[in-house]
Amino acid sequence: MRIALLLAGSLLMGQDWPKTIFEQTEFKQTSTVADVKTFMSALAKHTPGLKPYHPKGAPTTTETGKPLNAWRLAATGRDPLRVYLNGNIHAGEVEGKDALQLVLRELAQGKHPQLRKALEIVTLPTYNADGTDALDPRNRTHQPNPAGGVGPRENAFGLDLNRDMMKAASANVQWLLAMYRDFDPSCIMDLHTTNGSYHGFHITHQASWGTGGDQGLSRFNRRMLVEVQEKLKGQGLPTYDYGNFRMDKDRKPVAWETDFASPNLTSNYPVLEYRLGVLVETYVYLGYPERIEANRKFILEVLAWLAEHKDEVKAQQQAARTRWTEAWKQGAPKLPLKAEPEETEKATIDLVEPLRDENRRYLGEKNRTTLVLPSFVTYKDMDLVGVPTGYLVDPAYARRVRPMLEAHGLKVLPGSARPKGETILNFHETERTISKGAYQGVFTLQLKGSWKQEPLPKRAAYPWTNQDLDQALYVPVNQPLGRLAFYLLDPRSADGLVFWGIFHSSLIRGSGMWGDGPRAPIMAVGASAMEAPAGAPVKGNEKHED
Repeated sequence: MRIALLLAGSLLMGQDWPKTIFEQTEFKQTSTVADVKTFMSALAKHTPGLKPYHPKGAPTTTETGKPLNAWRLAATGRDPLRVYLNGNIHAGEVEGKDALQLVLRELAQGKHPQLRKALEIVTLPTYNADGTDALDPRNRTHQPNPAGGVGPRENAFGLDLNRDMMKAASANVQWLLAMYRDFDPSCIMDLHTTNGSYHGFHITHQASWGTGGDQGLSRFNRRMLVEVQEKLKGQGLPTYDYGNFRMDKDRKPVAWETDFASPNLTSNYPVLEYRLGVLVETYVYLGYPERIEANRKFILEVLAWLAEHKDEVKAQQQAARTRWTEAWKQGAPKLPLKAEPEETEKATIDLVEPLRDENRRYLGEKNRTTLVLPSFVTYKDMDLVGVPTGYLVDPAYARRVRPMLEAHGLKVLPGSARPKGETILNFHETERTISKGAYQGVFTLQLKGSWKQEPLPKRAAYPWTNQDLDQALYVPVNQPLGRLAFYLLDPRSADGLVFWGIFHSSLIRGSGMWGDGPRAPIMAVGASAMEAPAGAPVKGNEKHED
């Protein structure tokens, strides 16, 4: 408790500044949605540049009516770098939400004038607003918690908001995508707590490594975090790349490795839009006040790095956009269907042996073993395929799919705007996997196959006609966010709309579905996507009957 009181006292500059609920209760209570609003509203009275923020066209609440309360802190200098800070996406992981209030207060108090000058900030500390208010001491009992308890991981539908970026099914992610369009941040930071890894780092972190993102930008992103890591080492805060131990058959650690290159994660998605992303994972077994303090330090150090390098960040973003544009001048680029961790370096990592009570709750450490292990914390592209000039989406799906694509910032045209004379391709499926159980509420569909000029072997009850082609949605891949278009629309994408069930009624036949099925819901335009034999001629094909 002495540490908690010192933390609370050290961050206040006089009695006029508002206190958070966890300071008022000596860390017995974490913040609710209303608590954060009360604190931030009081803080705004001291800070002319701090105002409530709502993106244009975004939902104002979750599906249950919980408010999505965000705030925008204006920069004091010209041409600032814009940063978005996301808290409590998993509502049991509360220290990020609480640390954000302290960070905003320090900025308002003038403690970091160089940050205020260089950065404009938007934050939504209670992103999972449903879970934020569902506090219960029975949630996440393996971590040291405030007496009043913490929230559940998922939203009110039981869905993980950190698996929703691509399908954008939740009001929360629809808000986030609207914020992307309206605020246009250069960096997104998403604050989490680990689920039980036993290592010696107070914070682990990961750059945005979404599959198919610009590798140069991801490596620059990691460089930022490595340099922040070195700064924090001097402050006594041990940090390293996010990951876990790879064990051999005898349960002995043989490597440290990261996972999750999927762009459906909030911190991986940004690179597909040429933005930096930062995943923050706090060590779960630190005390609650210590977890808040670790987050506060880490957030401020990342913000300091961004402020110092703001022009370089913007230049790196532009360079990544230019690389995509230039790739099209050399012919259509190729993109990977997956990414795998590669060995990056050797790292010194402590393996902690925990001490637990009879209920398996963590009490402390028995001992630590220091290991030097190969570290797999960067990614390499795998299974590169040619991308088409664009995709045609069945007009029958337009009312459902167009808003999703446009929410992601993609240009969507009528099918009649497709390049005339370009080859129209059919997706020839060779293998499919339907999940045995629901994943995030969806029985997912993973397809393998290739784009070919040949017609599909099975008759369709509703064959494509020239009129259908003209009325379809045409989504060019040769557009600024064309990488994102590929991963949303290519049937082979491990995280696209096919995978997430948007086209199930066309692609999956079952009981009560008689006769021939409908046409394939997605077609490709452009011979560059064909897997033709080397040297084979590529011909145009517009032979579709009215």
